[in-house]
Amino acid sequence: MQKSIRQIQEALNSYSIALSGEELQSRIDVIKKAQEYFPLDKQRALAIKLMLDWEAHPQRKIITASSEICYVKGGPCVTSFGILSRDWPGLSHACLGVLHEMGWNVYFMKGFSLTHLDTPLGIVILGVRTDDEKVYRQLIGQTSEIEEKLRQAAVQDGGKAVLLNEEIRKLEIYSRVIQEIQRIYLDDDIQEIIGLDGETVKFFAARSRDYLENRRVEDLSRQIVLNFSFIKKARETGSVIQLDITNFETRKEGFFTGVTVCGVSSMLNLEDCLKTIELTIPHYLLKHNREFTTAEGISLYRIEFVAANGGPLCELDQNRLREAFRSLVLEKRRDRAQWIESIGGFEQYARAIIPLLVREAQSTGITQVYQSVGNMTDLFIDFKIIGVIPDKQGFQKNTINELINAIESVRGLHIQNIKPPKRFGKTHLFIMDTRASLAVIDNVEAVYRLLHEKIRENLGDFRDFDEGMRTMDGVKFKSVYAQVKQMDKSLFREIFYSIEDFLRVSAPVNEIAGHIRLVYEILTKMKENGGILVQTSSVGILAPSGKFRCQAMLIGIAYPHDRVSLREVLAVFDDFDVTMSRLERGGMDILVCRVTDHDRTPSESQVRELTDSLKHLAG
Repeated sequence: MQKSIRQIQEALNSYSIALSGEELQSRIDVIKKAQEYFPLDKQRALAIKLMLDWEAHPQRKIITASSEICYVKGGPCVTSFGILSRDWPGLSHACLGVLHEMGWNVYFMKGFSLTHLDTPLGIVILGVRTDDEKVYRQLIGQTSEIEEKLRQAAVQDGGKAVLLNEEIRKLEIYSRVIQEIQRIYLDDDIQEIIGLDGETVKFFAARSRDYLENRRVEDLSRQIVLNFSFIKKARETGSVIQLDITNFETRKEGFFTGVTVCGVSSMLNLEDCLKTIELTIPHYLLKHNREFTTAEGISLYRIEFVAANGGPLCELDQNRLREAFRSLVLEKRRDRAQWIESIGGFEQYARAIIPLLVREAQSTGITQVYQSVGNMTDLFIDFKIIGVIPDKQGFQKNTINELINAIESVRGLHIQNIKPPKRFGKTHLFIMDTRASLAVIDNVEAVYRLLHEKIRENLGDFRDFDEGMRTMDGVKFKSVYAQVKQMDKSLFREIFYSIEDFLRVSAPVNEIAGHIRLVYEILTKMKENGGILVQTSSVGILAPSGKFRCQAMLIGIAYPHDRVSLREVLAVFDDFDVTMSRLERGGMDILVCRVTDHDRTPSESQVRELTDSLKHLAG
């Protein structure tokens, strides 16, 4: 032992470190303690087993083995995995990645090269420690799968080595970005940005090494924090669009302009953003674009570009682009309000949402509030507010009067109309019309914020029903897309969010998938047909008997704006109950009507009469 201590002391001299025998022994004891569950003799035994297996089967390129070392039943165990392969750079990293990808932390790792029977070999030994019986059994159940993945990972491949180098370089940048975010972001929720499933991990997973290397750590960090903050604000404010326009310097290509836009998926898509830039900055050169949608239906778009002269936008052009995005959002809200009015006004719209609000209020015991934009001009914007207060909240008769007074106390906000509280089940429902003067309150975002503040002050905590709709949308989006994966995702998203809001949320997945397939079929045929196009589709399920049971009849019609009016189309369906959705494409309106006749599916003869009438609209 003393000889071993002297040898280590001599080796430490090369690091200019001098320790007494007692000090050195204490460090050695710590190292031994760390390896007590996987001692050196066990490591050597596993390596020798790998060599013997390779000698017995020299035709095999990869040899793997595993073993368990448990000293106390139900206590700490180390499950070890050994890999022998022809040696190549990156072997140990490839093997280590297998365990990390499967969610296991590595307790011990050793890798070394040797020449055996004139063959250069690499041996990697990995140990995973488990401290209770349940986790141990879970790991043992995955042993065969882990060994198979290790065999695949250990195969020498030039491309694999390149990919590993790429990931190692990305990891270096990732570490520096984490440090920078910890420096600039001081709020308590930082783990949502830098944690295991945080914004930074998602950001790096979606970007190439070239992209990351071409941008400064400070700019990458700012972008990640901005993404997180924008998504958080979008959850809180509902229909408010978050926008940032900033110039930044790349390492290889000079200055770019970066645009980050975030909002509810139903209000905004990537094509809208790109068109807005093209109209404002003609002949711009796109350098990078990326889109991401959360489970709650909030979309974030990142667009990087240069102007036609190859440089970033000047301050004047940045301001013009900001105004263009504000106009885009305003126009989309105005279009939506006009569409609601054209298909029967808000009263018809409210008949769809009130039952949902009442049901949510009764089941959760939380006040539900829904805000919808009505008439809009450059001078004012009207809001329809529907609130449902559950009895559990202790509704008082003067509650709504206090809310009215609170809203009226804000300069620029006025109550236009109020429907007194009415009892629905175990809730009270109220509806009020509010007008905001844009001459006093200069942007829509401020109007939303002020209304939210006054509602919360007077009704207490409430659920913005837009948020609930977004969550349901997110779940439905994934389920429906799984049925139509062959479709381009951007087109799918555009069609999905064109479907009438409450139909989109409440209809079965197979019906929404049928709706989307119908629109896709119409879009395909529109390329060959410039006139009126009518298509039908019956959506349903197979009954236990094997017979098709129709749940809904969908009738789609595409027509040029200038040849048919919406009023003419609506007139065809006067004797039926219709839920109508609209998509605009290339000067054409595409309407999809879900048609029922007193809650029953129309007969074949009725459908034939409807389609014939639609086809003859243009004369």
